[in-house]
Amino acid sequence: MVAFKDHFSRQSQDYVQFRPHYPPELFEELARLSRNHSDALDIGTGNGQCAIGLAKHFSKVTGIDPSNNQIQSAIPHPSVRYRVAPAEDTGCEDESMDIITVAQAIHWFDHEPFFAEIHRVLRPGALFAAWGYGHHFVDGCQDTLEYYYHNIVGPYWPPERESIEARYTDIRSPEWLVPVAPPDVKMQAEWNRDQLLGYISTWSAVQKYIEQKASDPVQILRSQLSDCWPDPGEVRQVSWPFFFIIGRKPG
Repeated sequence: MVAFKDHFSRQSQDYVQFRPHYPPELFEELARLSRNHSDALDIGTGNGQCAIGLAKHFSKVTGIDPSNNQIQSAIPHPSVRYRVAPAEDTGCEDESMDIITVAQAIHWFDHEPFFAEIHRVLRPGALFAAWGYGHHFVDGCQDTLEYYYHNIVGPYWPPERESIEARYTDIRSPEWLVPVAPPDVKMQAEWNRDQLLGYISTWSAVQKYIEQKASDPVQILRSQLSDCWPDPGEVRQVSWPFFFIIGRKPG
């Protein structure tokens, strides 16, 4: 099993504050695709955002994450139970879940034991959905953001980031997973400049840069953005592309 690499515990509170929110339409579509709506499991739950979204459509939701700090910072909800557990050993009973989700996290997992574990935990006919989102888009500043992403913090991304760049096409789905058409949804936010910079501060590459160079690369970007986004209070649309690994356990 791959050792747990903790890239996010130090900024778990920032994660809650600044990460973009998944659209309600995403969870509506997942509920529509799910045959039953009793038990849901969100793996790599982080701050619990996905678990909370599932709780609007499923009776009982379990959110697990290997990071105790993330679990301690997770958003409380009466229908959601959080606990610390790795993706490859969830601690759930056999055939106990109607849906299993993984939001922006499957690239961190040890895939062979992970897929064996979700096969064990999913009920026959139950849905598995993993999704990620790539580099964001902001009108008028994209060249600046691309340069920062690739050249300033680019060398500090962990190797698992390559799966995001590949839109998960490098992750081999198990043979047993029956493909399902993914939801046609978008993730967007209306942010001012400081909100965007707050989000960027949660990147694992930014944290690695700070660790190795003892300086904050977000301040470099703040200066660079002043040309294309001179008014820090101006609100602009930020968007992210979604991509999925989604399918059903036979049955």
